[in-house]
Amino acid sequence: MGDPAEVRDVAEATVPVASEAQTAQHLASQGRRVVQHRGRFWYQVLPGYYRPVHLMARLSAREATRPALACWGFQARLDETDAHRADARMPVHLVTDLSSFDEERLPKGRRNTLRRARQRARMVQLTGPALLREQGYDVALSAHERTGYGRLPGSREEYIAGLGSFDRPGGIVLAGIVDGRLGGYLTGYAVDGTAYAAEGVVATWALQSNISAGLFYEFVHACRRTGTITEIVDGLHARENQGLSRSKELNGIPVVEVPSRLSLLPGVAGVLRRRDPHKYYRMSGRD
Repeated sequence: MGDPAEVRDVAEATVPVASEAQTAQHLASQGRRVVQHRGRFWYQVLPGYYRPVHLMARLSAREATRPALACWGFQARLDETDAHRADARMPVHLVTDLSSFDEERLPKGRRNTLRRARQRARMVQLTGPALLREQGYDVALSAHERTGYGRLPGSREEYIAGLGSFDRPGGIVLAGIVDGRLGGYLTGYAVDGTAYAAEGVVATWALQSNISAGLFYEFVHACRRTGTITEIVDGLHARENQGLSRSKELNGIPVVEVPSRLSLLPGVAGVLRRRDPHKYYRMSGRD
């Protein structure tokens, strides 16, 4: 199964930490449009819409300004000094005090879930792509058929070609092995003092092993072992997916509304609010 040399005991895992500049360089190498504006790096999330490459970077009010000429909108977190100048809130699942984040504080049911996950699955760190090349596409296909979430590569070859997590500065891949098979995996990365849980993928047949929760907590422990990571982000709040939001809250990751600046061209806010109110909520923190 895969290459044993590319599998490490998860208890030894740490999350490498990249700088903003390294993160920007990586995104540019993946074909994303990246710009530098007033000393900070931004990338194009949608055509004409920008966010900092480090979503939780605390920008000053001077830095959080229009990053490109062809730009209909941008969103950025403000630092504590300029928080009073915020015109929006960014709703994000965020652990703000990693040093005190403890499994013993979780509800009893969640602790039991973690115990079962560790009994049923072997959690490992993948240091190379061999296992994902061999079994990852089948796991991703199973997860996509169940949830419909995200974009599934059109073929196994396209999936393999897109395995860039091992080349990413600050990147880490954790996996759950169930009965000798890849049951699921989690990708994450860290920029400065913030870690991001980027993607969690679990095959339908492996759901009863509870490896989704197990992988996230092993990611937390890897962040703590790193020593320089102080907070963890598990995505923007998807309020339309109540099951996902509830699962994150049970994992001890509440929704925190951080002060931010949102700039949209006149008329755009109204159109977004009507056509995609959930997207507008993630931009502004408002209905």
